[in-house]
Amino acid sequence: TGYKPVENRGWTWLKDRDWAKEGPILIGIQSSTNKGMWNSISEEDQKDVCEDSQTGEPEFGRVIGVVQVVNICRPKDLPAKLKNDPYVSKNRSSWCWVLKNPEWLTKSVKATGQARLFYVNIPDRLLSAKSLALAKKNQEAKTKTGK
Repeated sequence: TGYKPVENRGWTWLKDRDWAKEGPILIGIQSSTNKGMWNSISEEDQKDVCEDSQTGEPEFGRVIGVVQVVNICRPKDLPAKLKNDPYVSKNRSSWCWVLKNPEWLTKSVKATGQARLFYVNIPDRLLSAKSLALAKKNQEAKTKTGK
């Protein structure tokens, strides 16, 4: 529960991209895989996760926030301060997605997940002013460069 500075994946996605210019990616909760995991955590941890939930469980199959990707690298290539983080996979072949600035959406959005990154249209009104400004800035830059 709480903020995770690293997300581990068995795959990378455009690891050489300039993520500072790309803007945030969405944080989602899968609809099927996590239900088994959910049932295996303590009742106390479940309460912490669902503090704001009306249902008593996470909003499976929904996008709940945004986060910026700082870098994508192997565990051995992480900055020293992250190498021993409990969220870092011990599997040397994993890709570590280094994250910063997580923010909740003002309301979750239903989204059917996929095994890879996928696009979800999030209404501007659900983003924080900071995330919205960054997204618009990045979109304007892409429009100018034609990318």
